[in-house]
Amino acid sequence: MKKLFIILFASFFSGAASFAQNFLTADAEEGNRDVYFAKCWSMGGISVSNNSSTLIDGSFSFRTNQLTNKSNTAAWITSPWMLLEAGSITFKTRLDGEAGGNRDILIQYIPYDANETDHGHGAAVEFDKFDFPNPINKQTTIHEVSIKIPEEIIGTPHKIFISFVGSGGSARAGLDNLKIPGKYSADPSNACKPLEETQPDSDGDGVIDEEDDYPNDKYRAYNNYFPAKDFSTLMFEDLWPSLGDYDFNDLVVDYSINRVTDAKGEIVEVIVDLRTRAAGAGYRNGFGIEFTGIDPSKVIEVEGTKIKGGSIHKFDENGLESETKYVTVIAYDDVYNVLPHLGQGTTGVNTTPGGPFQEINLQQIVIRFKKDGEVGKGGPVYLTEIGYDNFNPFLIANQKRGYEIHLPGKQPTALVDKSLFGTADDSSSEGAKSMYRSKNGNLPWALDVTENIPYLKEGYNFNKGYVKFTEWVKSNGSQYEDWYLDKSGYRNSEALLNIK
Repeated sequence: MKKLFIILFASFFSGAASFAQNFLTADAEEGNRDVYFAKCWSMGGISVSNNSSTLIDGSFSFRTNQLTNKSNTAAWITSPWMLLEAGSITFKTRLDGEAGGNRDILIQYIPYDANETDHGHGAAVEFDKFDFPNPINKQTTIHEVSIKIPEEIIGTPHKIFISFVGSGGSARAGLDNLKIPGKYSADPSNACKPLEETQPDSDGDGVIDEEDDYPNDKYRAYNNYFPAKDFSTLMFEDLWPSLGDYDFNDLVVDYSINRVTDAKGEIVEVIVDLRTRAAGAGYRNGFGIEFTGIDPSKVIEVEGTKIKGGSIHKFDENGLESETKYVTVIAYDDVYNVLPHLGQGTTGVNTTPGGPFQEINLQQIVIRFKKDGEVGKGGPVYLTEIGYDNFNPFLIANQKRGYEIHLPGKQPTALVDKSLFGTADDSSSEGAKSMYRSKNGNLPWALDVTENIPYLKEGYNFNKGYVKFTEWVKSNGSQYEDWYLDKSGYRNSEALLNIK
């Protein structure tokens, strides 16, 4: 059974986009250094050990020789070649409680140098260190260390080089659960040199440039449009709960929605592009969108709305409408904010044959869920959480907040006037899927067509312009589901306008 509004999806991601936060790990649980050598790790003055004096986690940890040397090649471990990603190197470490002077861990990177034909090693660069607290004697505390990857080495071939240094005494160090953000980029079949066809990742977010819609922005990775990349059309009849003249030109809004996600699959922002084409009504209607099920605390800020002074709406600091249960954006509280009336005796804007016609402008609204990589107070929102199913656009009629007009089957917001349901021509009952359908043949008050179509001139009933519409409604969607297309016998061009 077809629904009484159009759902013709273009192909888009319904699940989380392909993304990666990659890590290379070493936890010594292989129990043998040779296994790590075969995977292009290298180490010196370090063993894989189950000695309880330096055991940190599991059955094995890495264990250094006695640390009595300040040289960075006395006891060390080096990763394979990697394409490093944004994030932090993490590991656990401890001493064995024996006497000593000072003990430190140097964190370095080795850049790839194509002129060094043996190993490709450039000069090592120290970028951070960890100092064991004094006194060293009898110290056995396990420390969890986190070192941020320098931005300048992200996305290009490097090795991470960790050295253990010390002076005096006999204390050793243990290392475990080493975790480095990035992709493995070594070739064991070619002396562990970097893979020759390394695909660039300019911003180091773990998404190669070829697949990254934002290759120079580490906070953004993918565009995810719905219902389609091109504009779709919303049309409203504003006299609910009465049917009115049923021309569906009281508000005509084209829309396209892009959910921008990062490499983690978290939504950074939802970009709503709107083109309000017509307002064929005597009312000064508003337009809003609810994303049903999404907590307002997850939104950091909203930009691009058009709200007049003395608005009937109240707003929170982040720009969302107040006192609502779910994320509710008021795109504009008065259609004349975006489509001013030109006067000259016309009814509404852009619906009277012969004009005058108002220019159509793009309004872009940005609903921001992450900023500079940080999520809102309510936590992250993933791509699977916002889509066509919980997209809930609505008209606010005649500056009366409780008069909400939604697509058939959609639920109203928390601010609707519930006393209106079931009155006049409306057959809705609260909570039912029959919401916003009429008593007379389940006629809707709002339509959503997932492509750009003309709308009705003032003075024409909708079925005079779209000849097969009534048959589609009466059949509950089983016949003429393509009623809106420009096919022979489907449209009466005399009744239609297509102002863009």
